[in-house]
Amino acid sequence: MHHYQCRFPFSSGFWAAIGFLFLISLGGCQPKRSVSSNPPAPKESYLYTKKQVESRRYLSTINLPVDISLLEVERQINANLTDLIYEDLSYEDQDDLMARVWKRGRILVTPGASVANESSLNLKVPLKIWIKTRYSVLGLSTEKELNFEIDVRLSTRFMIAPNWDAHTTTKLEGYDWVTKPVLKLGPLSIPVAGLVDKALNSKKSSLEKGIDDAVAKNIEVKKYVIQAWNAALQPYQVSEKYRTWLKITPVSIQMSPLRTVGKTIQSTIGIQTYTETAFGEKPVIQNVTQVPDLKLATQATDEFKIGLVSELSHAEAERMVSDTVVGQKFTYGNYSVEVTSIKLYGDANALAIRAGLKGSIDGFIYFKGIPYYDPVSKSVTLRDMDYDLETRSFLFKTANWLLQSRLRKTLQSALTFPVGEPIVEAQKQIQALLTKNQVAKGVTLTGKIESITPDQVYLTSGSIYAVVFAKGKVQLHVDGL
Repeated sequence: MHHYQCRFPFSSGFWAAIGFLFLISLGGCQPKRSVSSNPPAPKESYLYTKKQVESRRYLSTINLPVDISLLEVERQINANLTDLIYEDLSYEDQDDLMARVWKRGRILVTPGASVANESSLNLKVPLKIWIKTRYSVLGLSTEKELNFEIDVRLSTRFMIAPNWDAHTTTKLEGYDWVTKPVLKLGPLSIPVAGLVDKALNSKKSSLEKGIDDAVAKNIEVKKYVIQAWNAALQPYQVSEKYRTWLKITPVSIQMSPLRTVGKTIQSTIGIQTYTETAFGEKPVIQNVTQVPDLKLATQATDEFKIGLVSELSHAEAERMVSDTVVGQKFTYGNYSVEVTSIKLYGDANALAIRAGLKGSIDGFIYFKGIPYYDPVSKSVTLRDMDYDLETRSFLFKTANWLLQSRLRKTLQSALTFPVGEPIVEAQKQIQALLTKNQVAKGVTLTGKIESITPDQVYLTSGSIYAVVFAKGKVQLHVDGL
């Protein structure tokens, strides 16, 4: 019987080597411990500078109501038309007529008709008239004197010229007898209404001019507009805490047509201005002595708009986000990363976010979103916030699991910045400013902020600016106008 002994042709060292290779092969089937992340970063760029944002100007209108009392017009006319209105003591003007015209009593001014956006005034002028006429009877030259009283009816259209002079265009409409003149020729008494008509018609232009000259000489508008213009120029402090000022720069003036309303002549002068928010020390301005020529408009606009600005530095925004997400871990299956840092910067009109990671991914990844102001929460947040395209492409090839994690949503939630406090404070200060504020002697500023509308969020190299429009109506009331 033969006994066989099995012998292995390999030594124990060989099997140890095989075991080591097996372990290595098993390790190759496990997840890698770390992926190095270095996708291309979005390019840092900005569309605006700090100065451009803080000096953005908005076209607005400050209304200056014009409310001229007909009693004041009446007073001015009566004060400047003296008792003797007209005198002609010569026959040399070929009309064979001398005349004196006196104001017999108070001139009355009442509203007239309104046609095609124009209004007129009616004037009743009580007159006493003396006429001396020269005529021939049977070849003999003789003179006669007549005395009578009439009430002359005039209509006048009131306007303000582009150079701010007040003008009226007066027209004689007719007259009513108070005492009728009678010419006596011996025993005969002859009515001479025709002679009176001739006399009035010959002196018609002089009477009309007397009324127009009195208005042009005594009703001033320009000095009040210059006063209002300089009052509007004054910088108004919006917030002492944030050292912000409302700066107004008038640029042009428009005016709606004059109209008679009840016992007043009314219109609206619209001072068109640029409004801007100035920061730091109170802006220095210089008063003007002249204003631009007046432009007539069918209707003066009345919208007043000012940009209210809230500034948040990138450093502060990064601190706010970092306090929320830095140190947080995000796990997906066998993978895990921890956020180590956050950096924010601008990519044109988008906010770029660089997030530092360690763990299954080591390095940086990038997100982008469009910042906007939410008026409900009074916060700046991001619209369409997502992985940057280069980062998404990199992760899709190397770490697709991260795209499915909670990291993006958590980061987007943290990218909400409450910036409403300066805006709310500025709104309150402006409304207080517009509550019967006497900005100069005889000049009162009144108005109301009616709505707050988001403008946009501006990115600069150092800050995020949220700008909203405060819209309303503002009026300057000037004593005497």
